[in-house]
Amino acid sequence: MRRFMLVGKTGVGKSSFINSTFGQYLAKTSEFEACTKLVEYHAHNTPIGDICFIDTPGLAEDDNGLDKKYLSLIRGQVDLKQVNAIIYVTRLDETRFRPDEKQTLSLLTSELEPSIWNRSWLVLTFAASVPNEHRQEVTCKRVKDIESFLQNITMKNRLTQPFKGFQLKLRVDNLVSDWSQNKVPILSVLTKQV
Repeated sequence: MRRFMLVGKTGVGKSSFINSTFGQYLAKTSEFEACTKLVEYHAHNTPIGDICFIDTPGLAEDDNGLDKKYLSLIRGQVDLKQVNAIIYVTRLDETRFRPDEKQTLSLLTSELEPSIWNRSWLVLTFAASVPNEHRQEVTCKRVKDIESFLQNITMKNRLTQPFKGFQLKLRVDNLVSDWSQNKVPILSVLTKQV
């Protein structure tokens, strides 16, 4: 079974991404409040084999203490060596690289070890919220901001190979169907990458 762990801030669409990928309502979602408070495993048999998405509580919801509690929960319940890829989920329509996202990336790096980024993917959600004529420019800026930040903080740890970039970058929209003319089913991407 291939295992993928989703991490990121609260409200970015981690659970919705799971539901969209499998085409079923497996992970609870809400527009108004954080739903994932525990580490949840969503295993599903697909045409490409068994896949398990590990949904984790969203960070940057309240305070650093709660974030550290959630990260401790993840460390205690997930064998990171058994995870094929860490999927960092963030919104494409965020206009700025904000301090709460930097704090989230820093906490993930320090609490789960910098090496998690060596086998990581980036999923940019809410892609349909960005006008088509600006989507590529916004994507490049978001990716550059996040990758540069991760390169800087992992270079400080001499025991780990510095982050070189995400292995895979996906733009998705969990709410709008047919938002892109050249859309690709996520399951087909998982087949090619693992």
